[in-house]
Amino acid sequence: MTSSPSISPEITPTTLVLLDPTSPDGESALTLLSDDDQHITLLVLLSGPASRALRDFARAENIDMSTAGWRYLEEVVSRLDHAAGHLLAMTACGPSAAAELADVAATDTVRRVLLPSSVDRLEPGLAGLLTRCVSAPVLTASAFSPAA
Repeated sequence: MTSSPSISPEITPTTLVLLDPTSPDGESALTLLSDDDQHITLLVLLSGPASRALRDFARAENIDMSTAGWRYLEEVVSRLDHAAGHLLAMTACGPSAAAELADVAATDTVRRVLLPSSVDRLEPGLAGLLTRCVSAPVLTASAFSPAA
């Protein structure tokens, strides 16, 4: 019996971008994207303080939080002015959305993590947590960066 070598596709590292629909500067992390960011993952948290605007929207539209999150992500993608080779949008929820984000960011496929300037107001300590548990660089947008 012969065995063939296992073939696994090369996984291109992604840039993980946290979005905060509750804050006016919640998309400021998009300003940190560079031409090197060809694989981008946009992430919105469906629980915790950063999801307050989504909860209000979901109630007003009589939809669930997941649908509200996906509608928000679709709108951001439609406005995104960045030529990425691959774009993924995802939502995270659970008892600790920050822990969910840390789990996603801690994978080997994350090249760098970009956080909006609002992160410390809405998820205190998140940037520090990510810096400790993620091997990729964690960058926070400046407070006055305009959204892309």
